[in-house]
Amino acid sequence: MSLFKLGDKDRDGRQKRIEHTGKYLRAGRTGGVSLRAHTRISSVNVTGNTSHGLRVSTRLARNTQVAMQNGRFILRGRYGSDAAKVNLSKSGVSVSSKTPVGAFNWIKPGRSSFKLAGIQLRGHKAAYLRSSIC
Repeated sequence: MSLFKLGDKDRDGRQKRIEHTGKYLRAGRTGGVSLRAHTRISSVNVTGNTSHGLRVSTRLARNTQVAMQNGRFILRGRYGSDAAKVNLSKSGVSVSSKTPVGAFNWIKPGRSSFKLAGIQLRGHKAAYLRSSIC
């Protein structure tokens, strides 16, 4: 692995995120530096992070995670293997499609992502860039 993952490719052949990740340290391009620790107690994961606080999580069902992070409840799920995947969260259900440059959320475009040359954008800017290129 090269410094900051420059030249490293993901499964789709795109530049990975520009960051340094170690066992207990992550230095990102925009998020700064954070320290982390992780342990598993029975079927419960406990993760501490200097940027995001403490998270306690477990697997509710296949591809479904429930967690508590800093007193907030988190529900996540992603289902399907076709072009369109169903995403579950506290705020409801949405459908997204993966493309060579990121993912586009058909119901909530503000949750789309776009990645070019290892720089990832999320939100409405990503939805606009993704629709203008593809």
